[in-house]
Amino acid sequence: MVEIKHLKAIQALADLGSVQGAASFLCVTQSALSHQLAQLERRLGQQVFIRKTQPVIFTACGQLLLDCAAKVLPQIKALNQLLKPESIEPGVLQLCVECHACFHWLMPAVRSFSSQFPQCRIDWVAEIEHQAVEKLLHGELDVVLTSDKRPDDRLSYLPLFSMQLRALMSPQHPLATKGWLDPADLQQQTLLGYPLPQSRQDVFRFFLAPLPFQGVQRQVSQASQILQLVAAEQGIAVLPDWMAEPFLQHGLIASRALGHSGLWRPMFLCCRRQQAQTQAIRQLTAALCCHRPESTRAACTQMQD
Repeated sequence: MVEIKHLKAIQALADLGSVQGAASFLCVTQSALSHQLAQLERRLGQQVFIRKTQPVIFTACGQLLLDCAAKVLPQIKALNQLLKPESIEPGVLQLCVECHACFHWLMPAVRSFSSQFPQCRIDWVAEIEHQAVEKLLHGELDVVLTSDKRPDDRLSYLPLFSMQLRALMSPQHPLATKGWLDPADLQQQTLLGYPLPQSRQDVFRFFLAPLPFQGVQRQVSQASQILQLVAAEQGIAVLPDWMAEPFLQHGLIASRALGHSGLWRPMFLCCRRQQAQTQAIRQLTAALCCHRPESTRAACTQMQD
């Protein structure tokens, strides 16, 4: 009844927040993906998600499928890795994203790269996001998008752009009346974020570090769910503006800078040092820079490898 392609579609829908974005990620047309999802709903006899919501709101049935996808798809990927031939397939770059904020602008860059460099295919590896650089060093990945530089001579970090992390909250939140926030403003708030330790989250590392956090850290696995909770006045999230653009446009979420000058973080393409000057890596770096989020284009990027 439920096929692997359905689980992949549900996962992409959650990650990208819309049928259009999911279709682009899966390399199918929007109408084909809509037909596939409608077919699944007919089989199940119930709705999987609520139409005309952006980001997507899942029904209880859809959430069950999403939970299943989170368990099953990584196992299938691992099985494929075990069963594939030992030799590395030529013309393939295994790419992983350590930063969830990349999903909203990455796919156009990948499409551009594929059209200009068709002899090299990008394979997306999603299930090892938070240990990606370590996996790269062990040869399980080729490139990683990350905002952190590890001091390791085996790695090369190619600068892409700087992004600003901002506090996202309901327009009715008391802090929405401020022009920008101090660390003390967030010290006792409910902070919504991905299931990562504080040591891996920029808001704790670079903004709240001077103060002991006394609030509540609520972990949510999907960006769409984080934004829905923010709009429902359930807490504050620290993310780039571009992730919340539909909510911001409709006045459902307010955005405030962290500190007078804002909290800025660099974005790098990380690869093994001996691969940094290959044609494929240079071409991919150019595509990523060209398709970077619009909000980063005015930023002065002074990143050194």
